[in-house]
Amino acid sequence: MNFSESAWQSAGPWFESILAHPFVLGLGDGSLAEGTFARYLVDDVHYLTGYARALAAIGSRAPDAEGIELFAGAAVGAIAAETRTHAAFLTPRGIELGSSELAEPSPTCCAYVGSLQATAAHDSVEVAIAAILPCFRVYAEVGRVLLTKRPGTDHPYRSWIDTYAAPEFDRVVRAVENYADRLAAANTNGRREEMAAAYAFSTRFEWMFWDSAWRAQGWPEPTASRHRKVRKIPPGVYAG
Repeated sequence: MNFSESAWQSAGPWFESILAHPFVLGLGDGSLAEGTFARYLVDDVHYLTGYARALAAIGSRAPDAEGIELFAGAAVGAIAAETRTHAAFLTPRGIELGSSELAEPSPTCCAYVGSLQATAAHDSVEVAIAAILPCFRVYAEVGRVLLTKRPGTDHPYRSWIDTYAAPEFDRVVRAVENYADRLAAANTNGRREEMAAAYAFSTRFEWMFWDSAWRAQGWPEPTASRHRKVRKIPPGVYAG
């Protein structure tokens, strides 16, 4: 069995938990509150910016021309997805990044992006690639599963489902996984174990990302002093 399928099988319990999460269930049947979806989308825009940076960093370290082209293209695709998300969902709802407290990324979003960017910068390129794989695979599988429920054209989240269930997205996922599989096959057992650990770590963050939107996770407020002025973390600060 190749690396990506082995890692995905190991992540099975987390993916089952994602499918059973009330956010994803509501996304599938259309009952998810619009405000909760908007909170998720704001985090997703912040996430995609940071994810694109991680992909670009991986591309710059890829060992061959194929890898450079693949991850540079994926980075461009992530930025394009951010732009589409903002135009299709956020702007019509009057939500502009940086305009309100809602626009501040959640702690989970910041932690996940920070983890991916640190791995892309400091770990081996094989481990860095393994860390970014779950995002690709989870979204492709969620889109596929939700599409099997046959959402109608009046489904409020149909366009979101169609985006991730699309054959075009699946082709990108398979290309990145195939590249990771070739690198894994050419490496040592020790390196493959490191890749598997990075994959598992990111898969947990995938569940946490949905959950943070569902719970409207925010930043804590200081309680020690009413008089000390505290500087808030600005949106996107983790992205450098």
